[in-house]
Amino acid sequence: MRSVPRLGSVNAALVSLYFAPVWGIDAVRALTSPYYRIEDRAHAAATDYFRQLLDLGLDGLWRVSSVLAGIELIIAAGFAAYLIDFSRGLAVGREPDRVTRNAVLALASAASMVWAWSALGSGDGSLIRLHATQFLLLAGAIIVILVDRLVETTETSQLAATSPREPGSSLAVTAPTV
Repeated sequence: MRSVPRLGSVNAALVSLYFAPVWGIDAVRALTSPYYRIEDRAHAAATDYFRQLLDLGLDGLWRVSSVLAGIELIIAAGFAAYLIDFSRGLAVGREPDRVTRNAVLALASAASMVWAWSALGSGDGSLIRLHATQFLLLAGAIIVILVDRLVETTETSQLAATSPREPGSSLAVTAPTV
């Protein structure tokens, strides 16, 4: 058991500190706005992309906007759940749950790619930079976690290789009797 969390967990917590409030506030604004947040360029680009892709009318536009905002809110809640798990693990002296961290980062990466794809189609430079920055932030966190996991398995295998064998085990070397 480690008293200090690994670098991948800390990095994921820092990424969560950004995404939980930013995506949470955007999603709540979109869900409570009388215009379904169509006035926001980033949300409007994603909504319009799916409206054109699915050949929807005005009613479908509002539904797509609500669904995208709901997905964003669920991911923000997942980041908040990871922050709670991370702080609880820090207080107790254990690692946070890997499944929560991995699931939230995977969902956020997939959603970020969907929003970035629609921003690329719009051709708006500021939207492309926003989504590229968010995607690179998520990709960096995933890379740090993968490297951290590789270092952890290397440490575990080295520890297992250098540990002394018990005298009662079948692989123990015994001295010849004279």
